[in-house]
Amino acid sequence: MTEPDRTEASPLAGLAAGVVLVVAGVALFTRALVAGAENGITLGGPTTAPIVVTGLWVVVAVAYLGTQVAAWRRRGQGPIDRPAWRAPLLLLALLVAYAVVLKYTAVGYVLATLAFYVGAAQLLSTRPLREVIVRDAIVGAVLALGIYLAFTKLLGIVLPAGVLPL
Repeated sequence: MTEPDRTEASPLAGLAAGVVLVVAGVALFTRALVAGAENGITLGGPTTAPIVVTGLWVVVAVAYLGTQVAAWRRRGQGPIDRPAWRAPLLLLALLVAYAVVLKYTAVGYVLATLAFYVGAAQLLSTRPLREVIVRDAIVGAVLALGIYLAFTKLLGIVLPAGVLPL
């Protein structure tokens, strides 16, 4: 039997994606802290959620970058099949598209987040889409709906409902 033709991502692509995620997370966390300081940070107030979310983003991004550094050290400098800029640039484009969809369409938070999650998971995955699409769609739907309900029902923060009757 022949093995399926799978192009392996460059170890530098994961490192670059990790750096982009950490830098973006730190920038957003800093902005959330500045906005919180200007408006007064109170437990459960409107400035708490952005600080917590961006802080968690930084923690997850640093952990991701750490795993990419460890993988890079294990694998060494193998042949580069994909340009190192490919994954971070496509992820950035996907993030911009996500923001545009949320701001200018009636799709709503849950569906836009589900699509963003599936797209980002595929960009950062080495497995073919047909192997992981169901899993990614289920995880994306649960996360998007859970976050939507937590923010709208528990925190009182309005997220766009869109076409779903939530």
